[in-house]
Amino acid sequence: MSTNDPAIERETKQILRQIQNHLCETHVAYGAVKEMAGMMDVYHHPTSKISTLNYITPRRNTAYVSRIYIEQGLEVLTQLERTQRVVYVDGLYPPQFAKSLRELGLQMERETPIMVYKPGGIQGLWQPPPLVERALPDGISIKQVSDQEGIGQWWYVWRNGHYDVLTLGVEPLFVGKDMEANWLGRQMDYVLYRSGFPAGVVRVSMIQETAHILAMALLKEIRSPAMIQILQMAAVKGALDKGARLIFAPGEQEAERRMARELGFMDFGNIICYSAAEEAARGNDAHSMELSVFAFS
Repeated sequence: MSTNDPAIERETKQILRQIQNHLCETHVAYGAVKEMAGMMDVYHHPTSKISTLNYITPRRNTAYVSRIYIEQGLEVLTQLERTQRVVYVDGLYPPQFAKSLRELGLQMERETPIMVYKPGGIQGLWQPPPLVERALPDGISIKQVSDQEGIGQWWYVWRNGHYDVLTLGVEPLFVGKDMEANWLGRQMDYVLYRSGFPAGVVRVSMIQETAHILAMALLKEIRSPAMIQILQMAAVKGALDKGARLIFAPGEQEAERRMARELGFMDFGNIICYSAAEEAARGNDAHSMELSVFAFS
């Protein structure tokens, strides 16, 4: 996102850095180890090779990173027996950065649209409408769950082919050891019930005043823009009640983006992932859940 107003440009970059910081901090909370390699940060998990926890990214507050530093970071991943992978927020770096990645033989694996909700808006650019809760359809209810039984709904959803799971793919859906994150206030789960039966669930992660709607799931038979918006609304309200001043969410499907815009979200750039050619080809296959689910038995 680019404007001719320096003040708007500064605030835009500040928001993108908040998103970048949120992801980096949550990855460390999930057990990834952070190392520095020149101007690149290397994140790697000691036991899991999941893509969202093994990558390099430009160090925070850097405006540009030369090719030699990218090569240094990639070499560290290679030594750790991890796939060469670079993840970054495109609005923070010039087009030459992507050009350097391609010159190194990497290919785009994912380009994930980001949507942002900022209660106070961005001065001179955008102001969200008032958040208005609508009456739920007959037979539909939604509530926050904080007990192990409720959180276990994600186990059920993950293993059940009757649900569609929507995930941004840049923060893993951490399944199996969730209670600590709930106790520490790092995440919230809301379950949607249809006639008393769990039919949907949404998860929000929290880092200080930034929230991420990282995953939603709905029974395929009731998946609709209206049901998606009910889950989005619950997530937004829950995050705001917890003190969030910035909320970001996936925007891969137009129906999801349209519902999010009605709530006050704004399209806000992309999270880019480049990787080794063979891995990029695999990652472009339809919604591989192994790319985004970090599970413990």
